[in-house]
Amino acid sequence: MISPLLSEEVITYLDQERIHTDVMIKNVQELIDEEQKGLNRSAFDYNKYNTYEMIQQWITDTAASYITATEGSLGTSYEGRNIGYIKISTGGNKKAVVIHGAIHADEWITPATVIYLAKYLVEGGADAKNLLNKFDFYVIPVLNVDGYAYTWTSDRLWRKTRKPNVGSGCIGTDPNRNFAIGWGGVGSSEKPCSQFYHGSAPFSEPETAAIRDFVSSLGGGNGVTLYIDYHCYSQLWLIPYGYKDKVPANYDTLFAGAEAACAAIKGVHGRRYVYGNIYDTIYPASGVSIDYMYAGQGVQFSYSPEGRDKGRYGIILPERYIQPSGEENWAAFKAICNFAYI
Repeated sequence: MISPLLSEEVITYLDQERIHTDVMIKNVQELIDEEQKGLNRSAFDYNKYNTYEMIQQWITDTAASYITATEGSLGTSYEGRNIGYIKISTGGNKKAVVIHGAIHADEWITPATVIYLAKYLVEGGADAKNLLNKFDFYVIPVLNVDGYAYTWTSDRLWRKTRKPNVGSGCIGTDPNRNFAIGWGGVGSSEKPCSQFYHGSAPFSEPETAAIRDFVSSLGGGNGVTLYIDYHCYSQLWLIPYGYKDKVPANYDTLFAGAEAACAAIKGVHGRRYVYGNIYDTIYPASGVSIDYMYAGQGVQFSYSPEGRDKGRYGIILPERYIQPSGEENWAAFKAICNFAYI
């Protein structure tokens, strides 16, 4: 993303270096302005983007409305916000599936998508009943609650947490570079002003420590079969590892699961996803959640889908795509849950 004042200079330089470019979004602010006109700031709506407060109220209301749903909390953020979740279960001693959105605050489609998945689960169709016979589900719509709230009040493209950094005027850490797996390595930054700042130490952020402790409380890999950290955008289904150019011991199994999920997505609205390890499929990235959950906690099925789209709208995906995103991700979710069931 380039300032209008610099765009001509940058494009001229790239041309001189014989680097081909295409303009994907001519004016980012126009997309933000258009999005802001229709934002829902009153009552929760599955097909709208919802504020942090409305999402937390949705958790409470859903837990009160469905016998399979229970409200819970991972703890609180740096600014004191509750990191709420909803557990969906029919009881019994079953293994867990943990999913969350908005580890990156600006990726608004991700809370909307995981909420859609919860909607399908609690409404109890035949497919939902089949899944609930196999697993307990923990749905965390927004992990980076402070950052997400900030995108609604101050900066739509804010990515990081909101915890101040000692010795710097720049606020926040990239929570998906803050996990204790290859921490501080390739694809992260030691500079607090960077979008990819890895933090002062692994799990320096209350939000990443909260999801670590929560998965651990469920028994880590002994209690959790599947962990999915939803992101956008690029239409990818990512597998560990990001911090090194190596693949997990069960990579072929993980790859086959990703293949099944992506085939299910394509079968709904025709969207094509690419699947593979983080390092080779998108870019090297150290300290990411799914690497840690796989290698640090032993969760054998750990994935990170990058949802719609491929750059036409990018982060600022219009609300008309929420429902189709929910529909195709429900198909993928069913596929990967059934694949992972042992």
